[in-house]
Amino acid sequence: MSGRGRRRGLFSGTPVRPWPDAAVHHAVRWLLLLSLAGGLVLLYPPDPGVFIGRHELGTVADRDIIAVSGFDVPKDAEQLRQERSAAASSVIPTFNFDGSARAAALESLAGFFMRLDSAATAAGVAGIASVLSAAGIEASPEQTEVLVDRSRATALYESATEAIGRLLDQGVMAPGAASEVTTDSIRVLRSGQEMLVPRTSVLSGREFYEAALAGREEGSETDLLRLILARYLVASLAPDTARNARERAVARDSVAVTAGRVLQGEAIVRANDQVGPAELQKLDAYRNHLRANGISVDESNLGAAFGALILNAVMLSIFGVLLFFFRPDIYPEFRDLVALAVIAVIYFSGAFFVAGAAAFPGAALPTVFVTVVLAVMWDGRLALLTVLVLSALTAAQEPFASVDTFLVALAGGAAAALAVRGYRRLSQIWRIIAITFGAYALALAAVSLKGAEFEFATTLAWALAGTVIWAILGIGFLPVFEWLTGITTDQTLAGLADPNRPLIKRLAAEAPGTWAHTIQVANLAESGADDIGANPTLCRAGAYYHDVGKMVHPEFFIENQSGDNPHDALDPEASAAIVRGHVVEGVRMARREKVPAVLIDFISEHHGDQTIGFFLQQAVDKAEKEGREPPDPAKFRYPGPRPRTRETAILMLADSVESAARALKDPTPRRISRLIDEIFATKLERKQLNRAGLTLRDLALLKRRFRRILGGIHHRRIDYPGTRHLTAKSTP
Repeated sequence: MSGRGRRRGLFSGTPVRPWPDAAVHHAVRWLLLLSLAGGLVLLYPPDPGVFIGRHELGTVADRDIIAVSGFDVPKDAEQLRQERSAAASSVIPTFNFDGSARAAALESLAGFFMRLDSAATAAGVAGIASVLSAAGIEASPEQTEVLVDRSRATALYESATEAIGRLLDQGVMAPGAASEVTTDSIRVLRSGQEMLVPRTSVLSGREFYEAALAGREEGSETDLLRLILARYLVASLAPDTARNARERAVARDSVAVTAGRVLQGEAIVRANDQVGPAELQKLDAYRNHLRANGISVDESNLGAAFGALILNAVMLSIFGVLLFFFRPDIYPEFRDLVALAVIAVIYFSGAFFVAGAAAFPGAALPTVFVTVVLAVMWDGRLALLTVLVLSALTAAQEPFASVDTFLVALAGGAAAALAVRGYRRLSQIWRIIAITFGAYALALAAVSLKGAEFEFATTLAWALAGTVIWAILGIGFLPVFEWLTGITTDQTLAGLADPNRPLIKRLAAEAPGTWAHTIQVANLAESGADDIGANPTLCRAGAYYHDVGKMVHPEFFIENQSGDNPHDALDPEASAAIVRGHVVEGVRMARREKVPAVLIDFISEHHGDQTIGFFLQQAVDKAEKEGREPPDPAKFRYPGPRPRTRETAILMLADSVESAARALKDPTPRRISRLIDEIFATKLERKQLNRAGLTLRDLALLKRRFRRILGGIHHRRIDYPGTRHLTAKSTP
């Protein structure tokens, strides 16, 4: 920070009374904080809520319903069940062909008829009935009589073996397997090879019987043949149960559970359109999607908004507390706090537009704007602290809710805060831009390597564009914030210290001796300020203006006199009034020229409220001689006030030391050193430095610097022979 004038309002300064002064003082600051927190909730609502309304099948929508985010439309349970069932049914089943089935069936059949033949020979009808019962064939008496007849029994045997031999190699499915086949073909695994065959090329049990009995007349003999075939038929096609179950499960699982997807910005229902089953399904899915993401539907979400308000207020309160304890130069100044609030408003307003344009907004946030303004107006520490708080606060808002955004914004802002340090010339802005962009590029590369998904080249371009634009805007807004806070930056001070400024140019022309004195005082003050860590630019600018009031009566000041002293013809009180008046006149002239208040302080404070000792003593001596009352010391005192900053105190010391050194008869280094020590001691004794904040170490460094400069100016010169007649002392 360069400096400011001291204007106090209702809300600025240190409150005197706890009530109501202190209460109002802090209350307005809390009100400002809550206003910012509430503004963030309005700008970045955590959950804006979505109004869908109630719709019924066949009604007409009264307005467009547009999806605020993309979502899937799930199928209803019955539809999903049917589609999964259809998918499972479409799986081609696999059957294993049993090549031994034909031989096994023929062997069993031959054994059965051999037992029948033996039983018929031994016991007749009773024996045959016993064999049939043992085989599980429930034959009628008429059918049993058929088997008693050997020729008829042989004909049945031949018909059965012919059917099995002819049809079993074609493929006969196991009982019940055929009912599960829902496809037009099946897959047959035979001798290690798979083949896809039409379903019609293989037989179910029923189809086998129909083929075996084709052409035979209906009757008990045909029915008996069906019973025998049913008992001794061995299926040649067995289903691969495990494989079929596995493939059907895969088919069921492959069925999509969603009926489609609605994209962000897509119309779900259009105004004046009829709401059909598909629209109702989409609306239900949209409602469920919003609620699953914590977005209120058809109602306001006051809880989320209140939570966001509290979070914003807490983070801003941390910043406020840090200002209260560690920046007592800022917290009492309400104009400074308003300026910080305006900077925050500009930052978040810019972030609002960036969020809608950049895919990775952290790279283009206005952090550079904040750091440039704060570092130039105050210092880099405040800029760094503010960027830290703003980055965290940004990451808490809905469009920026990302750790990567926080880290990238903080990296760029911190680099800018450090780069602005020492900013003096406009051309240095490009150095700031280069350093900040480098930090952005490094941070973006790091988060990209960590797995963040964004287009690196595009985001890097956004970072460069944002850095350039926000940095230039920050420099452009500096005059606005100077006006708002009353702070005068070093850049403005450098311009005010230009010797071509009207007031300074007049001083050099109308009071050249005072101007020469001013230059020496400026050199002393600037060097001293640099040594103790004060603001050298402010000291030089203040020195240039501190004696402008002498232009009103330049001949009454010794540095401008070349002959008689006009004070010799004046009363001491009148002389003191003229000398005292150069302070009052200087303030008046500076205000008329719209010189900043921080420089006017140098005019009013460079003599403090000291007495004009020379003329006061003259007045005292004259009063004693004439037998009058002693003069009023107030008429021989500068109007003040005493120096209230280190810079104005440095100028007071430099002004006094330079003036006294000019009057020194024999300015040896030792005498100059004694002179400086005495002047410093006098200022301390008269309490002129009590409010300036200078430490004993500061005073020691100032003494050393002043000795070095004045020793270099007032040293013994060589007495050149060619000019000895001009430099030699005149004799009476």
